[in-house]
Amino acid sequence: MVSAFEFAPAIALLPLAAFVVALVFGNGMPKKGAYAGILATAGSLLLSLWMFATVAGGEVYNEGLYDWAIGDEITFHFGVLIDPLSALMLVIVSLVALLVHIFSLGYMNAEGETGLRRYYAELGLFTFSMLAFVLADNLLMAFMFFELVGLCSYLLIGFWFRTRSAPSAAKKAFLVTRFGDYFFLIGVVGIGATFGTLTFAGDASFVAEAQSAIEAGETFHGLGAETWVTILGLLVLGGVIGKSAQFPLHTWLPDAMEGPTTVSALIHAATMVAAGVYLVARMFGFYAQSPTALAIIAFVGGFTALFAATMGVVKDDIKQVLAYSTISQYGYMMLGLGVGGYVAGVFHLMNHAFFKALLFLGAGAVIILMHHEQDMWKMGGLKDRAPVAYYTFLAGSLALAGIVPFSGFWSKDEILYDALILGLEEPIFLAAYAMGLVAVFFTGFYTFRMVFLTFHGNPRSEAARDPHPLGMNVKIPLIVLGVLAVVAGAANLAPVYKLAGLDITFLEHWLDGAYTDGMEGMTYHEYSEMTGYETGYIGSETITLLIGAALSLGLAFGGAGLAYILYNVPEPKAHTENLGSARTVLRSNYYQDEVQVWIAEGLTLPVARMADRFDQSVIDGVVNGVSSVSLFGSGGMKRLQTGVVTNYAALIVLGFIALVVGLGVYGGWFV
Repeated sequence: MVSAFEFAPAIALLPLAAFVVALVFGNGMPKKGAYAGILATAGSLLLSLWMFATVAGGEVYNEGLYDWAIGDEITFHFGVLIDPLSALMLVIVSLVALLVHIFSLGYMNAEGETGLRRYYAELGLFTFSMLAFVLADNLLMAFMFFELVGLCSYLLIGFWFRTRSAPSAAKKAFLVTRFGDYFFLIGVVGIGATFGTLTFAGDASFVAEAQSAIEAGETFHGLGAETWVTILGLLVLGGVIGKSAQFPLHTWLPDAMEGPTTVSALIHAATMVAAGVYLVARMFGFYAQSPTALAIIAFVGGFTALFAATMGVVKDDIKQVLAYSTISQYGYMMLGLGVGGYVAGVFHLMNHAFFKALLFLGAGAVIILMHHEQDMWKMGGLKDRAPVAYYTFLAGSLALAGIVPFSGFWSKDEILYDALILGLEEPIFLAAYAMGLVAVFFTGFYTFRMVFLTFHGNPRSEAARDPHPLGMNVKIPLIVLGVLAVVAGAANLAPVYKLAGLDITFLEHWLDGAYTDGMEGMTYHEYSEMTGYETGYIGSETITLLIGAALSLGLAFGGAGLAYILYNVPEPKAHTENLGSARTVLRSNYYQDEVQVWIAEGLTLPVARMADRFDQSVIDGVVNGVSSVSLFGSGGMKRLQTGVVTNYAALIVLGFIALVVGLGVYGGWFV
């Protein structure tokens, strides 16, 4: 009987084939190769669903494909790992990629765009890179495709390269994420050198090796194994912070809106930005052995969630609002993973993929309606003119704001619940919980400010009064994702099941077997036992659950209600202008770009110039001085080599006479 796992490599290879076909033959194909991409991603989705069903039957696949470097201590290879975590992510990536390909038929044609062959080719390469990253069974292979994902994002962000802004945004994304990836690369080398393996799963994985070393009390180069886990885990985290746009390496993501909106949907929902959080989830067993590393992840996530949410409240470009919401929502995922909520973090990763892809594609539909306009203050009145776009966008917005019963509520609240119960035992984590909780209010406000300015009130421009019609290739992806934004939360209705005393939560049981060593699928209670924390509750688990949910939901409704009061009017006003200097700071993104430019030009460049002067004057001076002495000596010797035999004979005679005289003087012959 043929095993589904035999076709696992084809999940990634099909989009790669679409890339080649579109690149080579696209100009002679209908829609410049779009259909090749649609067929390829549809095939990847079907195979991913087959893998998902096979894993659901209790099978896990971990197989090496090709050894490309064999050493005495470690072997570098390409391999495939399909377990519950990767099977789930394969379905997410392939589904979103398929819907983006379909939506692109309407969006890119509406743009009247040239270069479509290049667009569909790069889209195929992007999809291949992310799927191969998810399939990777070792850290080095993951790093390689992690970098290829970054390259594809650079190409697609700069798709409109004839403008000035798009190439600049692409270079910024590439350079900022590369900065984090330097640390990632050092971490990869360090893990391989310290633990002798780079594989993710199994008894010979670096997770298992680290756990054994910690239990045995081993030391490496004078430091304990747990210390090395912390150091190496934080180095890898550098790459995660760059790719998943966490503070302080998040500044590239808002500028990445210069690319096509369809590309933004793929980047934000299922590829580049998702790659970092997925990597932390994949390595969770490694991070779980270092409470210090997890605490840093939690606080980076909590701070980023709040920090980015505050900037979203003053943006006028619909895509900019969504960009800052992405930064904030990935902060929630990092917060969940950092407090030991592995299931909660992955749950939010799944839900966010659906509702954020929906919102970006919805923004793309709005841009089509508005004849390419993105400023929300020039919109309004689109609710009745485009009901499919409105109601699907509303479903995504309710999920983003965390309104019950939409998907985002369940996963976001589970993250906050995990953070709260850990904070009740370890009060320092209450600060991370508080940042995530306050961010809920800002999320509700900027989300519904966006909804009301875009769809409600009177039309505020000619484009809003006479919108462009939407085709079915635009509406179908919106409807599919709109349904998922409503129902995806049912995969893990943990609060409802806990209150009912039931133990039937699908996703928690699904991910509990994510690894053969059992580390990555641990529940919060297992994590607490391993780290020495005891579960803390306010009175009881039920009371803690209800209080946490009430606080979160109340803040979400509060933010949405404030937006309703201020902006759900026929002629809304720019109320954020009343914030005065605070608005200036927020619209300037806390002057982060200026700070980065100052660091580059005010610190890094002068230091580089000083180093260059030191190199030229001291290092090169010493080298040049030594060479000058050598050249002077060799030049003198060169003059002795005339090639004339009589000169050589004369020199021999003179040398002999000098030798005799010297010996005579020394021996006293002339006394």
